[in-house]
Amino acid sequence: MIYVLIPVFNRLKLTKSCIESIKKHEKDIDLSIILVDDGSTDGTSEWVQTYYPEITILQGTGSLFWGGAIHYGVEYILKICNPNDYVLLVNNDVFLAENTIRELVNFSEEKNRQVVVGSLALDPSNKEKVIKSGTVVKSWFFNRTSHIFMGQNIENVYGEESKEVDFLTGRCLLHPVEVFLIAGNYDSYSFRHYGGDDEFSMRVKKFGIKTYICTSAIVYMQKTSSKNLGFFATFFSIQSSSNIINKLKLSLRVAPPLAIFSFFLIGVIKSLLMAIKNVKR
Repeated sequence: MIYVLIPVFNRLKLTKSCIESIKKHEKDIDLSIILVDDGSTDGTSEWVQTYYPEITILQGTGSLFWGGAIHYGVEYILKICNPNDYVLLVNNDVFLAENTIRELVNFSEEKNRQVVVGSLALDPSNKEKVIKSGTVVKSWFFNRTSHIFMGQNIENVYGEESKEVDFLTGRCLLHPVEVFLIAGNYDSYSFRHYGGDDEFSMRVKKFGIKTYICTSAIVYMQKTSSKNLGFFATFFSIQSSSNIINKLKLSLRVAPPLAIFSFFLIGVIKSLLMAIKNVKR
């Protein structure tokens, strides 16, 4: 069984596309969809109950955010699953290409289930270029990272040798159940919205579990309107990827001891420069 865990807060239109793309995989894979609705006000839960009554809906209060929704969903799944099952995290702003789930499972089985494996992301309006994948740290001391395959033509990447990475994002991420039994759940206390997937990616490595991007698994990222948080909130809002507290926590968790301070400081400087650039636009 593959438990597909989708955290949602509003964005019903995106959720519809996401669920519809997942349901197409049921013809050859045993799936169970778990939706964690963190207080949606746009009728998300009602729509799912009406059109897909077989989907399990877990209700939040609006304060879970991404990290809490994932933690809640994984806890629920671990109570009902078997040891040889899988948990697939899928954000509701993506829809899956044909055979994506099968490709992820096949890759995991080839690696004896000792991996967490992610997918390539494309823009549905331009299906030729890779826009998101996984991240490799080139230098911890200088906070120099590389997003593998980004900008490359999918024809040159698809089916090529899959790459091991340092950080994976939770947009479409497959975990064998035993990974959670060995390494624990996502840390929703320290990383409520951003950073939890990066921390988890590095944590599992301590237990001998590797993190990969599967080059034959593709998702399409649907366009979403970005929330303008303002200059100050950019660095302190829970909903900001540039949150300074999050960056400090992540640096302390994942960077080598001698590189913690520089990794954190350079990360903050990068965010500051990006925020200044956005203000000038």
